[in-house]
Amino acid sequence: MTFSKSSLPLSMQNAIPVRDNELSDEQTSGEMDMNEPKSVCELCETLRRGTEHLVNMAKQLEYPWRPLIEDPRKLHNMYARNLISCYVSKYADLSRALLSAIDDGNYLSYALCGRALIETTAILRYYLTELYKPLLDKRMLDGEAFRQLIEIDDKHLRGGNFDWESFLLKRYSRLIKDVESRKNRKGKNPMRLDPGALPKQVRIGPCIQKWARETPAVQIAYDLFCDLVHPNLGSTFLVASTAQNDLYFSRFRGDPVGASILEHSLPLLLSVTHKQFGTLLGVLMGTIWQDDELVTNS
Repeated sequence: MTFSKSSLPLSMQNAIPVRDNELSDEQTSGEMDMNEPKSVCELCETLRRGTEHLVNMAKQLEYPWRPLIEDPRKLHNMYARNLISCYVSKYADLSRALLSAIDDGNYLSYALCGRALIETTAILRYYLTELYKPLLDKRMLDGEAFRQLIEIDDKHLRGGNFDWESFLLKRYSRLIKDVESRKNRKGKNPMRLDPGALPKQVRIGPCIQKWARETPAVQIAYDLFCDLVHPNLGSTFLVASTAQNDLYFSRFRGDPVGASILEHSLPLLLSVTHKQFGTLLGVLMGTIWQDDELVTNS
């Protein structure tokens, strides 16, 4: 089976415009304009509106998981719609949790949600720029190209590094055996007991590095939020407070140190997450073949 470039989704026929210098200012998830400094209250209010939009969007996305579809274009559409639902749902939940943490003055939870948002955005961008774009830029999609496309889709949606089957079925002895196997293979690549169970996940490190080459602020944001959640000085600051020139390692004793960190970090966080997410999500939506295209090119 071979499809010409004209049988690609219409929005893909001029390639996927997702390099940072090509991103449009028109966003679809209520992102913020970071050109002018804003207070934490102003940023949070804008974030609430964007989050409400994402929550409402998540409620309307009703695409079932049906991996046995034969037409590769329809199968890709199924994956893409499920990925869109997944990303919107994750972003909505993380954003709501982040806002709740800010409201409660729980700065450690704020940092945990912030890093998760950065990683989620980095993974989406990596798949679009490094995996989907080279494939969908081809003038023709033959059977091998479609096989690769579906393989990317499956890895994108189901990629992992944990034996979920054993965990959910309470096969704990199998999990222990896997740990012992990896321990005995120290210095070597870990070997899975069932390599075919799930596709191997994409590691977050390369995703951040690829993005940071074009947007250095991404690396700064990620390094900062990693330090804020690791058990070191960064996370210690988030539970500290000051009173009468004394430093306490409890945020309830005085003025919380985390409030100052929030004020400095929130604009950076939103500029690399919500400000980017709408465009990236729109690009993923653009890979879907429309119904009339499926009829015309079948």
